[in-house]
Amino acid sequence: MSDPAAIEAELREFLCAHLAVSLKVPGGTIDPAEPMSAYGLDSLRAVAVLTDVEDRVGFEIDPDVLWDHPTVAALAHYLAERLTLSGEPA
Repeated sequence: MSDPAAIEAELREFLCAHLAVSLKVPGGTIDPAEPMSAYGLDSLRAVAVLTDVEDRVGFEIDPDVLWDHPTVAALAHYLAERLTLSGEPA
């Protein structure tokens, strides 16, 4: 898949679902525009989530990226740009 918008949408969906499970909130309740910290994402959980996201995208992500991109929407956009530039599949 090389369409940046499709990659971003897929990542946004993955991140929302994964965060809901990781943070033990009902599925479908994560708003991509809301800061992840509003759902209880702290630094310990962020590291665990980040490890799973790295497995999904296939590259290491500096932990600061989560704080620089505090919403699911912003993080998905960042990751989609990196994937599009690298040519890696999502």
